[in-house]
Amino acid sequence: MTDRFLALDAGNSKTVAVVVDAAGTVLGRGRGGRGDIYNAASPDEAAAAVIGSARAALDEAGVGAADLAASAFRIAGVDWPEDTGWWQRRLASDLPGLGRHSVANDGFATLRLGALDGVGLAVTVGTGPALAARSRDGREACSGWWVFDNLGGWGLAEEAIRAVCLAWMGLGDPTALTGRLLGLFDVADPYELRHTLTRRFRERPPHEELRATRTVLEVAGAGDPVALRLVEDQARAFAGYAGWVAGQVGAVPSPEFPVVLNGSVVTSEHPVFRTVLTAALTARFPDCPVTVATAPPLAGCVLDALAEGGVALTPGLRGQVAGATHPSDFLGT
Repeated sequence: MTDRFLALDAGNSKTVAVVVDAAGTVLGRGRGGRGDIYNAASPDEAAAAVIGSARAALDEAGVGAADLAASAFRIAGVDWPEDTGWWQRRLASDLPGLGRHSVANDGFATLRLGALDGVGLAVTVGTGPALAARSRDGREACSGWWVFDNLGGWGLAEEAIRAVCLAWMGLGDPTALTGRLLGLFDVADPYELRHTLTRRFRERPPHEELRATRTVLEVAGAGDPVALRLVEDQARAFAGYAGWVAGQVGAVPSPEFPVVLNGSVVTSEHPVFRTVLTAALTARFPDCPVTVATAPPLAGCVLDALAEGGVALTPGLRGQVAGATHPSDFLGT
């Protein structure tokens, strides 16, 4: 065994992996595509993204899977016990010699960016939603398939396009989103917008709709009532799911069970979502501290790997891990 650790965060926009030493220094990186077995083209394609990213990080660091002290895999779509078992078998097959490691839903990645012991509730708002909770006695729960609302970046984008089209049809309120989205997608009117994004023989790349997410945040931040309502609706839904996930481990958000926020939508340069979400959580749980992570979920994965390998976590070490710099295209979506 060495003082080398592997941390991997797989989501619905990308998979990123790093190999670090016990001080959190990055020694190797790997990046791949969508790692969610439910949303990738196939489970094998998801596995290729995860295994390929891990191997790339190991190769750059000059170590093999058998050389690692511990590994933490935080993967979107690890929602049921069967999913964990599937990944455990796949990792054992494709990364021979892999020793101490854990596999969990990607929602757990952010927990140690809030409380170092990993106790509390993490609410991650990225391409999709991920909520995860861990109690002091070790019980864990995540949102998984128990989210019945269209949340996260996908939800904002799709609901914004819907609002623009309904306004054009005379069935919804006028909105500044109309002009902004027509310009963003370079179309003449909402008819062309709907057509170009839904027709069978479309020329636009898959998931083009996601481009609208940041525009929704910007327009909502400027005070457009329709865009702001989309953000507020999501915030209320997240607050409700937060209470439910915490309850699954016998907890209520409180000073002893803090909430930490993360994800590309929450940490966007447009602050409206984190402002509204923080307000919704505070209204529901008045005594609970709500913090916004200052590092990406991958940093939380690194802390998990270090902790599982026996490294004592300290605020200084967390700062070192959180402050890691990466190439500009490594963490971007």
